[in-house]
Amino acid sequence: MKKLVLIIAVFACCACSSEQKRIEDTFGKIENVAQIGTVEYTITKLAVADDDAFYKIGERKIIFSCKAIVKAGIDMKDFTLEDVKYDRTNKTITVTLPSPAILSFNMPMEEIKCEFSKISGIRSDFNTEDRNNLLIQGEQNIRADLENLGIIKDAKENATQFFQTLLNSAGYKNVVVNFKEKKEA
Repeated sequence: MKKLVLIIAVFACCACSSEQKRIEDTFGKIENVAQIGTVEYTITKLAVADDDAFYKIGERKIIFSCKAIVKAGIDMKDFTLEDVKYDRTNKTITVTLPSPAILSFNMPMEEIKCEFSKISGIRSDFNTEDRNNLLIQGEQNIRADLENLGIIKDAKENATQFFQTLLNSAGYKNVVVNFKEKKEA
């Protein structure tokens, strides 16, 4: 009887260690990745300045189109193998990922174009400072709209699908993907 208990204990330890090894093999490469981008948006906004002060003669209007490339996904710096749990009885692997976030925001200068400009009467043209302030406003408007555009929601859905596919291909049939609560800055 003691031999049977010993054999079962050894088998259980081997099964646990082989499952742990399989998890380490699957996630070992991912753990070293800094970020996993799961969605990329290209957003164009118009930045408009219409300076029509009643006490000045003439009009002064300008419109810029501003294009930004925004990537969102999972920043893996807070991910460890402790965020992976395997339930042998249900044969379910549960992965808890960091909350999706904006990974990069790029507004290339070559993608900023003056679409319209009208100066009439005795009005002066928009100077460099005016134009820069308008472009800063355009960038702020794009950043403010990111949450409303659903980029974080899409990043979360794509990350879930990515990890489910990855783990299914590694042999896991039941995969649960959770996300940590977003830390307040």
